[in-house]
Amino acid sequence: MKIADLSVDRPVLISMIMVALILLGLVALPLLPVDLYPSLDIPVAMVSTSWSGSTPSVVEEQVTKPVEAVMSTVSNVNEVDSISRNGQSMVIVRFNYGTNMDQAVADMRDKINQVSGRLPSDAGAPMIMRIDPNSMPIMTLALAGKDASVEQLKQLADDVVTPRLQQVGGVSAVNVNGGKTRQIQVLVDPSRLQNYGLSITQVIQALQSDNMQGDAGLVNKGNQEIDLHVNGQFITPGDVLNVPVRLPSGGTIKISDLAQVNDAYADVTELARVNGLPCVSLDVMKMSGGNTVQVSGNVQKVIPDINRVLPPGVKLTVISDQAKYIRQSIDTVINHTLLGGLFALVVLWLFLRRVRTTAVIAIVIPIAMISTFAALYFAGQTINTISLGGLALGMGSLVDFAVVVIESIFRYRESGCGAEEAAKQGTAEVGTAVMASALSQISVFAPIVFVQGFASQIFMPMALAVVFSHLAALVGALTLVPMLAAKLMRGKSFSVDLTGGSRWNPSAVFTRGVEKLKSHYERFLRWALSHRKTVLAATVLMLAGSLALIPVVGFELMPNQDQGQYSVGISMAQGTKLAVTNQVAGQIEQLIRHMPETDTVYTVVGSPGGNFISSQSATNTASINVTLKPLSERKRSVFQIIEELRNKTALIPGAQINIQAAQQGFGRSGAAIQVVLQGSDLNVLRELGDLVAGQIEQVPGTRSVLNTMDKTNPEYDVTIDRVRAAQYGITVQQILNTLRADYNGTKATSYNAGSTSVDVVVKLPEDYTRNYSHLNDITVVSPSGAQVPITALATVKPAAGPAVIRRQNQMRQVTVQADVFGRSVGQVQRDIQTRLDQLNLPAGYSWQFGGQAKDMASSFKSLGLAMPLAIVLMYMVMAGQFESLFSPFIIMFSLPPTFVGVMLGLLIMHHAVSVNALIGVIMLIGIVVNNAIVLVDYTNQLRRKGLSAREALCQAGPVRLRPILMTTCTTVLAMFPLMLGYGEGAEAQAPMGTVVVFGLTVSTLVTLVLVPVMYTVIGDLGVRWRDFWRKRQETGRMAG
Repeated sequence: MKIADLSVDRPVLISMIMVALILLGLVALPLLPVDLYPSLDIPVAMVSTSWSGSTPSVVEEQVTKPVEAVMSTVSNVNEVDSISRNGQSMVIVRFNYGTNMDQAVADMRDKINQVSGRLPSDAGAPMIMRIDPNSMPIMTLALAGKDASVEQLKQLADDVVTPRLQQVGGVSAVNVNGGKTRQIQVLVDPSRLQNYGLSITQVIQALQSDNMQGDAGLVNKGNQEIDLHVNGQFITPGDVLNVPVRLPSGGTIKISDLAQVNDAYADVTELARVNGLPCVSLDVMKMSGGNTVQVSGNVQKVIPDINRVLPPGVKLTVISDQAKYIRQSIDTVINHTLLGGLFALVVLWLFLRRVRTTAVIAIVIPIAMISTFAALYFAGQTINTISLGGLALGMGSLVDFAVVVIESIFRYRESGCGAEEAAKQGTAEVGTAVMASALSQISVFAPIVFVQGFASQIFMPMALAVVFSHLAALVGALTLVPMLAAKLMRGKSFSVDLTGGSRWNPSAVFTRGVEKLKSHYERFLRWALSHRKTVLAATVLMLAGSLALIPVVGFELMPNQDQGQYSVGISMAQGTKLAVTNQVAGQIEQLIRHMPETDTVYTVVGSPGGNFISSQSATNTASINVTLKPLSERKRSVFQIIEELRNKTALIPGAQINIQAAQQGFGRSGAAIQVVLQGSDLNVLRELGDLVAGQIEQVPGTRSVLNTMDKTNPEYDVTIDRVRAAQYGITVQQILNTLRADYNGTKATSYNAGSTSVDVVVKLPEDYTRNYSHLNDITVVSPSGAQVPITALATVKPAAGPAVIRRQNQMRQVTVQADVFGRSVGQVQRDIQTRLDQLNLPAGYSWQFGGQAKDMASSFKSLGLAMPLAIVLMYMVMAGQFESLFSPFIIMFSLPPTFVGVMLGLLIMHHAVSVNALIGVIMLIGIVVNNAIVLVDYTNQLRRKGLSAREALCQAGPVRLRPILMTTCTTVLAMFPLMLGYGEGAEAQAPMGTVVVFGLTVSTLVTLVLVPVMYTVIGDLGVRWRDFWRKRQETGRMAG
């Protein structure tokens, strides 16, 4: 039994199947995780090693280089970057996409075990962590109050807020930032140390040995063995005062005889405030695979309950919430899709002229769309703006397939067939063609297996959404449409007067317009077939013109999106005190608050913000995160606001200010333009960085140009005289430990105060360490007990060293970065390359683009391979369908005009060529051929009836004009709202919508003329070729 017959004869069965699909879809929909973009699997891991008190140069030589060397030998490594700074080494390992990261991290751990023995003994153990964007905070909350101290806020965050938030469903962790940390400070008097002949390290050892607990063995008691546990830990800060310290002479003294013990707080290196009020922030992380929107909603529900138990004046507020923008973006896509579907239904009503006929398609659309969600759930996908964009295209295809079937049924009804018979015959007539069309469109996504890198992260979820929605559309068109048509298209008379009706009736007016268009098109088609050279020349000129638009349109990885947030990074000179940095941050805060679009201002002084991989707290840095009012409540975009703020902050002296719009999504973080310089000498790299920055600043469209190599870090260089030190029996390690303890402070031990662990830190008093002259008074105790001045062991002199040393693939490097405004990244990058190619770099130094440009090149290369493969595969599918090599070849000429429409649309709508746009092009490849298929297929039918090629085309064109216009108009109107790009998050779909709307429109208009012309041209060439071979064979026979 044919599928159409089954659908019409057994409507209850079909209805139950459809109800089952709807139920599956409705059950799956709330279970699907909701996010802005598909889940990321970025193949990046990091090795972090701490080495307190070490300079960047020493860290680089003794920690970073050995770790880099072994990391470079791990399988599938693409790039190894590193950052060496005071007391810390970070080695970032980037793997090839598709790498099994669990295995990669295990391999990294094996390599670290091999090198651990070569690292400094007092360095921390290397920590390996995988960089997972999905584990980043989804919300940031602020706890603030006018009359509450930072200490009180920190206590409330730890004891009240965090426990309640951790109980919220879907929350995996809550991190508290800011506030003050309790610390027992042992401030040693240097003069007393010298008087007693002691060193600061001996004080540290005394504290460590007097604060211990552990098992001492077993005690036999009758038939039992009882554990003997010694508890010698500190209970109160007063216990520290009574710790004994052994003197070289043999006696003992107490800590209280040497030092002042304070129950205080660790030195403040970070200040945080929200809207001017001091605060403590809390980062909320979701569980792996969790629904961002759902988790955020759960947190939002408990915030009022938490606020009710907080002291008066203290309030917990939301600083940033990823779910807010995600909800707005998805709502935008859904609204645009529904509006596009409504437009398509109106057009169908104008063409079909009957409400009941249009209602068939109106019923099929939501059923097919809902059932697609079930397939997405079982495929492990998420609901995001990318997959919804694929569903929007699937809706266009659903309408196309349904239109072809319903029109065929409609035609049979007009010829006098009953509703059920028309449904069977009409569906059977076009069923094979619809299935072939669906397979052709699905086949263009087969080359996805060859797409690698960043593009595959976006393309795979969209491809699955398109494939599932197309399959749902195909099933709906071949089963649900005939079943509904048999029920809804009943009636005695189904003929329609195509030219009659009321003068102002929209359907009648539209029908008369289509009939007039047919007659005009027939005349123009006859003219085109008589002037084929003119048509071909015009087509070539259009293609050449569109090629000329490529540099004008430009390239970018992803469209910029107005997410209503931006950040300001502030960097002062190295060594700048926290109070000075705070003053500059406050000045910028005031500028931001006076902007009418500002909603929330969250400032952290002592944190540079930006990429968490490369950032480190420092008193010379600050970050300001700004949340704007909703897009509907402001007239300017975030980019326009940033441009104004850049102009205002440019006048602030002594500060490097970097302003960037927030961009949730893919790719490497950082500025749009990154130029990486590599070489061996840091001074030369710094000079080259300044030179390149100067060149970039002259390129139109660049903003916030920054040489990321920090200025030199002021330091005192202690050069040890090894001969003199050896004479006293003092090692370099002793000298280093003494200086570290004196100036940096050393955590001697810790004890538990309730549920909190409190560190006991030994150091010199602040007034001593801040005075350079006291450096010469430092003494080191020799093995004989003598107090040896540091001046007798080393020379101390002011110096300058690098603040940070960055490396890439085991070569030192500096990155010059810039943002872009008013032009595409590709256009700016081209102009920068022209300027930098003219520079004569010293031998051994080179430059290359990094960051977004590198990702863009990789993504475009993969998509560039996928496109021709998609075209070839689609040709093969059509060749099998037509059982001909000639017809598919003619149909393929509908593709070149698509490029004209694509470039024209991107130019008019001010979009650059991006990954989103190229995905739209690949989807378009499978759509545009449908019109040519309809035209060529009907022409071949007429040719088989004996008509000449010219007459067959002149008849086929006008007859097929109506269905071609129907399918084109429905698809274009379905994507039209997406093209306009109104609303939050619409920027991501706008390039794809633009490509489909303009590409399909231009391709359809040109195809109606170009394909018939090429049909005759190729046909004539074939005739001439056959005549040539026939004459040659005849000549050969005569000669024989």
